Amino acid sequence: MSDALTVISPVVELFGWFGFVVGTPFLLAGTVMRSRSRRWEQTVAVVIPAPDWAHAATARWMDSSGELHETEFDDHPVDTPVETELAVHYDPWRPTRPRLDPPHEDGRALRTVGWILIGVGALCAVASIVLLFVG
Repeated sequence: MSDALTVISPVVELFGWFGFVVGTPFLLAGTVMRSRSRRWEQTVAVVIPAPDWAHAATARWMDSSGELHETEFDDHPVDTPVETELAVHYDPWRPTRPRLDPPHEDGRALRTVGWILIGVGALCAVASIVLLFVG
């Protein structure tokens, strides 16, 4: 039994360190992604007559502070009917870079992997302490 414990103990210790060291960056990255995805706000943009230089539909929208913005949306052709309403998502820190699709990446997968790895690390830390007293 002692030989098995001498083999298992370093393996458990290795998994413990691996879980903590690798799980922490995953958890931090997922948390940062979640905080960034919550910043996006939604508003309505209205297609305006396209200027001569435009290659796509041009639309205007107002941000939460009441400032008017204008940009081209490559997803819609120039001949999109005027006064068509589009759902626009924008970052209040950079309102000049809107997007039409809702932001979906909230870092949930990274946080889940991080919590699993940290859980494995914690479980292995407890097992390592138990192995000290058993052996």
